[in-house]
Amino acid sequence: MSVVCVVQARMGSTRLPGKVLMDLGGQPMLAFMLERLASLDGVRLLVATSTGIGDDPIEACARSVGVPVVRGDEADVLGRFRTALDRYPADHVVRLTADCPLIDRNLVEAVVERHLASGADYTSNTLIRTDPDGLDVEAMTARALRIADREATDPTEREHVTPYLYRRPGRFALAAVLGSARLGHLRWTVDTADDLDRVRSMVATGLSSVDRVPLRDGFEPAIPGEVPARFERFDDPADRLVVLRVDGRREGWARLRISDVGVATVESELPADYDTELERFAAETPQIVTLHRVQMQETVRT
Repeated sequence: MSVVCVVQARMGSTRLPGKVLMDLGGQPMLAFMLERLASLDGVRLLVATSTGIGDDPIEACARSVGVPVVRGDEADVLGRFRTALDRYPADHVVRLTADCPLIDRNLVEAVVERHLASGADYTSNTLIRTDPDGLDVEAMTARALRIADREATDPTEREHVTPYLYRRPGRFALAAVLGSARLGHLRWTVDTADDLDRVRSMVATGLSSVDRVPLRDGFEPAIPGEVPARFERFDDPADRLVVLRVDGRREGWARLRISDVGVATVESELPADYDTELERFAAETPQIVTLHRVQMQETVRT
């Protein structure tokens, strides 16, 4: 299976124009990121930018470190990814953004590995965020990307590339990659001058590579004295299914459906002893403001 990794980059930015070429560790931020990704195993690395003259320096920077460049419409980033796939055919596509310079090569490879093993159309560590904001990795099949390119008309879906896929879990199979630590509250992306100062400080103090906690298929929050609850399946960004296993045996489940205003409706078959842990999980999930319990209405297949 062939994989191409596309880093989207542009000079324009509302809050920090030209940020992707600002200095980081003694070189342009984009070059810093591309060099971190240079040793990706079995993955071809590309940069996608716009045809605008203002983005010529991005092409020059990428080519200076030996990375090919694809250019396209400034607003239609999804179209740029399709162009990249046309020019560099592959079975799967990884999407990264140039404002995440601390991206971890090992994490990219872990997401790709999970994606290929799961058979999903779309795989990411952002569906349920346990990694810092700034370590975002998305992988998708070439087929799914081409469908999105043909059918997506919403400007947001064209600009941000992947919403057409993860907004339609009934049509596209989704897979989540979760870390063994909850680090989603950390901000390692670069959108503002303060963000850049933070990342520069991290690099200056020796964090030139981000130590990655072990990844696994399920996230296991601690339950004192008990075997932890574990994510066995993920259906939708607004639909968490937690399955409890003890010594490998399925003991129960809880489904949390999250509304637009942050109300998580809970259908649960978990033992009452685990209510506290379920509430703790909800409290640490940014999209959830409050829990609302209802009587179980249906059986969930796992």
